[in-house]
Amino acid sequence: MKKIMERVINQITDHKAEADLIYSTSKALSMSAQNGEISSYKVSSSEILGVRVIKDGRVGISYTEALDEESLQFMIKHALQNAEISEPNPNERIMELTGHLADEESHPEPEVDIALKTKKALELESVVKMMDQRVVSVPHNGFSENEYKSLYLSSRGRSTSYLDKSYSISSSALLDEKGKKAIFYDFNLAKTFEELQWNKVIETSLFHARNLLEEETLPSGKYEVKFTEDCLKQLLDCFSNFYSGKSAMDKMNPWDQKLGAEVMSKDITIVDHPTYEHSFRTSLFDSEGVERKPLTLVKDGVLQSFYHNSMTANHFKTKTTGHASRSAGSSLGIAGNDLLVMGKNKKELPQRYLEVIQMDGLYSGANRVKGTFSVAIKGYVWEYGERTKTFGNITLSGNLMEMFMNVDVVGEGLEASRDHSFFSVPLIFHNLSIAGA
Repeated sequence: MKKIMERVINQITDHKAEADLIYSTSKALSMSAQNGEISSYKVSSSEILGVRVIKDGRVGISYTEALDEESLQFMIKHALQNAEISEPNPNERIMELTGHLADEESHPEPEVDIALKTKKALELESVVKMMDQRVVSVPHNGFSENEYKSLYLSSRGRSTSYLDKSYSISSSALLDEKGKKAIFYDFNLAKTFEELQWNKVIETSLFHARNLLEEETLPSGKYEVKFTEDCLKQLLDCFSNFYSGKSAMDKMNPWDQKLGAEVMSKDITIVDHPTYEHSFRTSLFDSEGVERKPLTLVKDGVLQSFYHNSMTANHFKTKTTGHASRSAGSSLGIAGNDLLVMGKNKKELPQRYLEVIQMDGLYSGANRVKGTFSVAIKGYVWEYGERTKTFGNITLSGNLMEMFMNVDVVGEGLEASRDHSFFSVPLIFHNLSIAGA
């Protein structure tokens, strides 16, 4: 494949243009069960080669899913034509990098028979139903395995290779008791089939669904709130534009004039960490072939940096932070890595607080420029160290910027989200508005 990519690069440079190529392949197997039978079974694969051409300060994108000579020539011609008609963008260039970087993760394991995979997938539904007669359905369940490989090559001489394989399972429990319904969903990721935690997703789904059957609404008012790591990750993901150099460039980032200013409590430090040892998957380089390193976004409450690719870095006359994101068929974007939310000046847990374990409708109720949001939540009331009540049917409203100004650190160790892509010290957010009864 590398020879094909080199030949394409040479043909593009003959047109006095520069370029980079991304080649990616993927294979996937997925299945899910309903009513004791496999209801969905998919085996899929894909192969795509994409090119980004830059000529006379103009960018053209094209890709092909066939690698015969005619398709390659069409891709090159189409990319050059797209560049000719695009608006000039002097900030977007091919990085002046050379050499090869490899990030190929392999976890040898014995071959797993498809009969065993099918049996375990069926159990993601049947065992849930068997464990509680109130389960009327397991609407979300499934097993999947995915293998992904990509190659990158630029006309400047940079090349990278990436290989990854992962497994995932999910289950849910929809319970009905005297017409009152409750559901909870859980999932698990693993590097090998043997590492999958089948019992964990079943038991977690049932545990929370049973509790949610007892949910009560709460009086409207101001509350102390703690989010699970998954819910806090959802919140920060929803407002990821706060850290984006692209959003700052487009004037869609409320922090675009806040570099060096206090944007959070002085007790909070946030680091983007592509190589954190406890992450499910580290990431050694970005989509421009730039080697990634930990980046402090917020230190002691002060905004230190945005995510940058080469284009936004050129716009702001700074250096890329290694956060370029691009697939074979897309234009240059920006994406973060795993986040670590760290804290200091630990306080005691309040005597009474709400723990949010589930949020619904966050993105539809969020204003990503103003930082405001309104979301339906479910969870637990904690009083004097004990879980005393399950709540639901209430709405939490807030402003992310104000939330992180009014927060206490209530623990020291970093706790992980279920997918091990987000880590945070325990935090209590003060005086959040709840609309309930």
